[in-house]
Amino acid sequence: MTPLESYQKKLAAGEITQDPKQQAVMETLEVIYHNLVKRQKIRDSQIGQLRRKIKPRPPIKGLYMYGSVGVGKTFMLDTFYDCLPVRKIRLHFHAFMRQIHQSLKENQGIKNPLDEIARQIADDILIICFDEFFVSNIADAMILGELFTALFKGGVCLVTTSNIAPDDLYKNGIQRDRFLPAIEIIKTNVDVIHLDTQQDYRLRHIEKAGVYFTPLDSEAEKNMQAAFRHYAGSPNISTAPIEILGREIDIVKQANSTIWFDFYKICGRPRSQNDYLELAKDYDTFLISNVPIMDRISNDLIISFINLIDILYDNQKRLIISAEDSVTQLYSNNMHQVAFDRTESRLIEMQSEDYLNL
Repeated sequence: MTPLESYQKKLAAGEITQDPKQQAVMETLEVIYHNLVKRQKIRDSQIGQLRRKIKPRPPIKGLYMYGSVGVGKTFMLDTFYDCLPVRKIRLHFHAFMRQIHQSLKENQGIKNPLDEIARQIADDILIICFDEFFVSNIADAMILGELFTALFKGGVCLVTTSNIAPDDLYKNGIQRDRFLPAIEIIKTNVDVIHLDTQQDYRLRHIEKAGVYFTPLDSEAEKNMQAAFRHYAGSPNISTAPIEILGREIDIVKQANSTIWFDFYKICGRPRSQNDYLELAKDYDTFLISNVPIMDRISNDLIISFINLIDILYDNQKRLIISAEDSVTQLYSNNMHQVAFDRTESRLIEMQSEDYLNL
């Protein structure tokens, strides 16, 4: 079944509603699908293998779809990816960059290590699918231009979602001028579609499961304690700090695969995406208490919280929170509004029975 056929089947079954913008995206993905299937057949042939050793074919033009939270970007990406019968990878952009930085460490001393890393990727796959393309740190920004140039040169197709237009990636970032070539190379190799649908499909038919407690009072603390007992289900409770990537993090307590943090311990101090990815490997249920209204705290704390929620959501982790105010009242500033809109939507979805039953 092709992506468009799968989409139309879900429409006919009433699983989704008709949306002209989504239809246009699925038609674009259908073209990419057929081009990739043809390319895979050529690549698997003996002549194709010989030709590839001499000179890789140019990449099939991909897609960069962006828009506000909940307009169906991830749903369409997943529908496309699940139908693809070619060599492929799909992962969150954070996880991909973590792998790239690890590969750079392993290839120290090699001339042009990014070229070698890209060659290895291109030898294995035809397409990379990213969910939530979002550049927030200088370490990623400084290598993306060279990395994508090498990937596209190797014939890798890119299909990605984002909340941000390509031209606004890493906006106001340190040394952003060095990132601009990455934007141009991406735009050259993808079609860009803006999904300006106003409906947030993820928030329809949500039944809240009682995992977000506000305000910060004795009742919220009582509910957090009850949630921990329910999910931990063990008398073997530890309150000792844990070690992640060689650094200690203070906790409230943990047992089995359930862990409880105070907001300022898990988001304070310099916390990288790698810290949160490691935690997501080790625990299934996360409790975070004392989440403040974001307008009153530092930008570093806000960014850490955004990254933490992204990673817990992408890894389908259970989240219980006590906060100073409701989700929709946590942030009203403009500096990180686009990113926090995504966080807000995810926090709401993570309260739903559907999410908790994944």
